[in-house]
Amino acid sequence: MLTNLKNSRSLRLTVALIIPFALICYLYSWRQTPPVSSPIQSPETETTGIGASVSISVPPENPSTSDSHPTPSAAPIYTLPDKVWHKFDNLSENQREWTGSWTNKNPSLRQELLTDRSTEAFVRAHYFKTRPDIVEVYEALPIAILRADLFRYLVVLAEGGIWGDLDTTCEKEVSEWVPLEYRNENIDMIVGLEFDFEWRGPGTEVASQFCNWVFVGRKNSRNLQVIVDTVINKLKGIAQANAVGIEGITWEMLSDVVNVTGPKIMTIAIMQSLEQLLGRTVDDRDYAHIKQPKLVGDVLIMPGVSFAALQNGNPTDQGDPLVTHHYEGSWKKEDAEAKERKKQKEEQERQQGEQEQQQGSSPPPAAA
Repeated sequence: MLTNLKNSRSLRLTVALIIPFALICYLYSWRQTPPVSSPIQSPETETTGIGASVSISVPPENPSTSDSHPTPSAAPIYTLPDKVWHKFDNLSENQREWTGSWTNKNPSLRQELLTDRSTEAFVRAHYFKTRPDIVEVYEALPIAILRADLFRYLVVLAEGGIWGDLDTTCEKEVSEWVPLEYRNENIDMIVGLEFDFEWRGPGTEVASQFCNWVFVGRKNSRNLQVIVDTVINKLKGIAQANAVGIEGITWEMLSDVVNVTGPKIMTIAIMQSLEQLLGRTVDDRDYAHIKQPKLVGDVLIMPGVSFAALQNGNPTDQGDPLVTHHYEGSWKKEDAEAKERKKQKEEQERQQGEQEQQQGSSPPPAAA
């Protein structure tokens, strides 16, 4: 009995020692567990005031370079445009209504509104490490429309999605833009005809033109990379021809904005990109007067009614308008004024040349 009593006391003592020790170990391990952190909002993020946020995203994991074009994925593009991009400073009432149409028609679409400050941060974040030449040109450009044109290509190239100018209205759900017959095809870009013209013959420049107020592109788009490289080279060529830096480019040095950064050079670059892909000549004959979307290589080309119905005379045999463009481009006034100044300068130089020629051919005065 004495032995049982000793064993009982030992057991109670052991239990009394184990319980506090276990409690101390538990408390110590609990204090060492790191707390769960809340997501930290980027200091670059801005609120637009109309329910959309502006996000400066991290650079893509595999950024494209000018030396090699990224290989497009096999995913059909109509599932990809989960965001629409706009650039703004101060939205007018009309622009609020127009930009609002994109999310009204597509409630699941993410709307990204970027300011001048956030566009510079975006370009630097996505391209500085891999393409510092792009950042250098973009930040030096002194003319707003040139920057705006270049930025739209850069932002869709970096993250994919839809570009929409502030004066565009979405008329039909984006999910219905791609016909059923093309939804399993490899589509890299979607563009629409602004001008729909016949082929002009061998050795001529492409007659038709794709609009750049709306287009769709895949992230790391093969075609958009060619567009960006073509525009960058064009701007460098203009600066070199006028013996100035990029920051010294003026309106008078530009033949036409559409040929420098706008829809014309975009069209030419897409033709060149498709020729690289298909190994043959690509021109107006591939899509002139189409009545429905047509896939050429990896570019889905929409008929004139889709993005530019008014420009093409509101055709009734090409399906439904997808986007309406309200033609509010403020840059056109500056462009027209610059062309007028250039014309006056050329006229003055012509008249001065004629006067100098007349003076040089006049007979010397008779001797007294």
